[in-house]
Amino acid sequence: MIKQRTHVLWRRACGLSLLSMGLAALAMPVRANYRTKAEAATDYIQRAFYDEKAGLYRPSAPLDPKALPYDFMWANGVQFSALVGAARANPTKYRPVLQAFTRGLEKYWDAGNANPGFDAYFSSPTDDDKYYDDNQWLVLGFTEAYRFTRDPKYLDWARRTHNFVLTGYDEKLGGGIYWYQKTRDSKNTCSNAPAAASALELYNIERKPADLDMAKRLYSWTCTNLQDKDGLFWDNIKLDGTIERTKWTYNTALMIRSALGLWRATKDAKYLQEARRMADASIVYWANPQTGAFRDSAKFNHLLSEALILVFEATKDIKYLNAVRRDADFAYRHVRDVQNGGYWNDWVEKNHAPDERKTLIENSSVARLFWLLVPYADVEELRAQAEAAARKGDTKTALNLLRQALDSTAGAPAGKEIKPTA
Repeated sequence: MIKQRTHVLWRRACGLSLLSMGLAALAMPVRANYRTKAEAATDYIQRAFYDEKAGLYRPSAPLDPKALPYDFMWANGVQFSALVGAARANPTKYRPVLQAFTRGLEKYWDAGNANPGFDAYFSSPTDDDKYYDDNQWLVLGFTEAYRFTRDPKYLDWARRTHNFVLTGYDEKLGGGIYWYQKTRDSKNTCSNAPAAASALELYNIERKPADLDMAKRLYSWTCTNLQDKDGLFWDNIKLDGTIERTKWTYNTALMIRSALGLWRATKDAKYLQEARRMADASIVYWANPQTGAFRDSAKFNHLLSEALILVFEATKDIKYLNAVRRDADFAYRHVRDVQNGGYWNDWVEKNHAPDERKTLIENSSVARLFWLLVPYADVEELRAQAEAAARKGDTKTALNLLRQALDSTAGAPAGKEIKPTA
């Protein structure tokens, strides 16, 4: 009996010693959970970029006097997704802002065109300037807004915008959607992958077989024409067959999301297997092993984060969530402007001039990232939970939480086994 108690006390002492060292390594000067971080990022956007009278956002802060007064559709799509996340988590505070922004976006809708859609900037009878991917980001935002509001206007906007995107499809190169309406000289992952994901979102809502069929066709076409052997995706293919082989986080991210959607819709395990393969390759290719930051621009990173979270939810493999938390922790520690609020444009640790401009799209991306993470414990919460478990003598739980916290902390060593030692 004495020997058994001694062994238990030894294990607790070893575990608590390890916890104390690990928790000290995780110490941060400011405590804030993901909801607090998301609200701070969103409120900064409202202060620095929002024009309440127009219901629209300016592209930078401070505004470049040579720039247009409001941002283009790409940034609007990212900001819309950030506001959807905000309104879902705090409808009283943010849903009115989402509704006002939805009305503001009507200035971009080219209703008089034979193929109505969102122009890159304010619609004009004389300038038809539409990008299929810009429109597709709005479809994803509209369907998400509909799911939690059940407001039919969002579903109507989603369907009309998706219908425009499908006008970019033809059978040249065996199928696929063009990137830009004016030139129609390349078919890009960034126009086909989100179109597949959007078709699946609409299928989940309305159960129209045509949406599922289109999702399968676009997914298959993109895999056939633009997927590298490592599972990641190239940028585009020209009509002459030339492939532009740059790899961006968001291209693979939307193919991961599409694979998961097809797995749910068809129950075919091959899609889940492929989603995991793409997710694993993404972490290897883009996650900096030293810092945990994704080696791409913030305006792309939030989409990879969302895809990895969806893989985690499908598989319960914590490494996918930890990878996202580590990237978010890097942003909060090294990309945040502690003095004036908001986030810098470069996703790296460096010094910034006090008058350096911040952009809407980068800040919207960070806000979206934190809203995606609100359902989960962040590093500070994991650390507090580990401390509470350690005080109760539950070393196993404490060590598990500490492992998550370490794997979610920017700059901390990740992936090594933790076990008590003398």
